[in-house]
Amino acid sequence: MNKHYFFRAIWLSLVLALSACGGGSNPTNTGATTSTETFQFRTAFVNYVKETRSLPFTVTGTSSGYSVTGSGTATQGALTSASFESQAAQQKTTTVTGSMTVNGVTVPLSSSGTAYVDSNYNPLGTVGDDYAVVTNGTTIPTTAKVNDTGILYSTILYSSSTKAVKRGTETVTYALEPDTASTALLKIIVTERDANNTQSSITTITFRITTAGELTRISETYFEGTTSLTFTY
Repeated sequence: MNKHYFFRAIWLSLVLALSACGGGSNPTNTGATTSTETFQFRTAFVNYVKETRSLPFTVTGTSSGYSVTGSGTATQGALTSASFESQAAQQKTTTVTGSMTVNGVTVPLSSSGTAYVDSNYNPLGTVGDDYAVVTNGTTIPTTAKVNDTGILYSTILYSSSTKAVKRGTETVTYALEPDTASTALLKIIVTERDANNTQSSITTITFRITTAGELTRISETYFEGTTSLTFTY
């Protein structure tokens, strides 16, 4: 579920727009019910990795004090055979297209990144703006309940596949929050730290999950420096 390449592309687009100009949080479910059901977490994770679809989104937020609006589409490709770090893998490419307007200047959104998993759908890494390699044993729980939290995996971010320059790290965690008697809100939190181990950005992806492990993507938020963006699907 690593989304680093997507948000990095958004960030670079904002820098470009703000240069031309000269210079949110997740929605809360106020009527939530704490479900006592058991949710098929690993099934949900595998469903996410395997699904192919186009997801239209809108963007709102601020950057360096300027209002940001926009829209686009994230298109998830199919899994295909590949190799990653000299081992057999499956790869999945996601492309993002659209546009954003920052202080009256419109810039295009265009990015592509590839995620790699093993034969059991455990994450291995991603290739996009960074070359990210999973560094610890992936822990995807079979089931989970509301209020469960945990670490899924961590990665080292390199500037390229040569791994000559370490750019930082990412830690991917999860939390199940109340929603309805038969669903929960699954939040995937990606925390990035730079080479000095200082937090540089945080991304939260929110899904609605059913007991059977079916997922519906709701929103994503991204915070980096003076930039705060909310993507709504």
